[in-house]
Amino acid sequence: MGNKKRIVCARCREPFKRASGAPTTVCKRCKALRNAAGAADALDGGALDGVMLGFSAPDACDVDEFEHASEGGHSGAIAGVAGGSAGKKKKKTKKKPPATDAKRDPACLEILDDLDRKTALIDSASGIEALRACAEALRAAAVVAVDCEGVLMSRTGPVTVLQCATKEVIYLIDVQDLGSDAFGARGSGGVRDVLESPDILKLMFDCRMDSDALFHQFDVRLEHVLDVQLLDVAARRSLGKLIDRVPGIAKCAGTHLTSAETAVADDLKVRVKKMYSVEESTLWATRPLTDDVRRYAALDVWLLIRLHAKMKNDFREDREEWIARTFKASARRVLEFRELDVAVAQGVFTEESTIAPAF
Repeated sequence: MGNKKRIVCARCREPFKRASGAPTTVCKRCKALRNAAGAADALDGGALDGVMLGFSAPDACDVDEFEHASEGGHSGAIAGVAGGSAGKKKKKTKKKPPATDAKRDPACLEILDDLDRKTALIDSASGIEALRACAEALRAAAVVAVDCEGVLMSRTGPVTVLQCATKEVIYLIDVQDLGSDAFGARGSGGVRDVLESPDILKLMFDCRMDSDALFHQFDVRLEHVLDVQLLDVAARRSLGKLIDRVPGIAKCAGTHLTSAETAVADDLKVRVKKMYSVEESTLWATRPLTDDVRRYAALDVWLLIRLHAKMKNDFREDREEWIARTFKASARRVLEFRELDVAVAQGVFTEESTIAPAF
């Protein structure tokens, strides 16, 4: 007869023997956990939102088992209380509403029009007066959203576009064209002074790489940053949720913003990422910027303004304390990559860098 060939479980990645002719791609343990989780879902109807850093998984199972069991409810032990068994029918899931079509939905088209109307490109063609007006408008704002794009951007990969936005206007500053003139000398009243001001709040999303690149390439020392990625973690933890991983900006939009805002974010990101894979790393160095690329760059800072306005009111209790914690964690992030002896390459984040910090 010989030994049956071992295959790798699609869930826990452990090898197991599959019965002859059986179509299953998961091992018995994962299949049992999945069925048990379905029974737990019928009892509880909720799912854990992750494990907060500093909290350990139950001793009865390893991390993989804990995550698998959490997908459908709590742990298999709860399913046992519910009288769950492998043969029991799962709770029927509700049909998802049809996805919003970002290219046709009126609310989505209104968002795209808003992006186009508010966006101003600052480069050598627009003139020095346009750059001065941009810096003036940013200095007059209490809150400025900031983001960077570049070619494999890091302390060694060049920053090519700097996005800065207020509620009224979105500036795309062509750093590739303007070079250090885009920032101006310290104390000159230029964009550098806005980014380094302790009085102007800068909203950023995972500021680590941007801070590293701006510091090592242009000696820009970011001050008074609120990292909206961490604000999301704080807001959800204040609601009693257990969060162990940081989200992407599209996921944040899906959690906090409208379906139209989320649909536009998803659609633009998918389309530009397809272009990025075709054109490799030169997309943000290509001029002129295409409509989709320009909107993508504008969208990130536009979303930061929206997310901040929504999230700052999403705290159940101890709002001021949670926001103060987020500011401290954001200040640590500003320094996290830029003070390393070895550069962190774009897209080569470690598993540890995706963990939501304890704060």
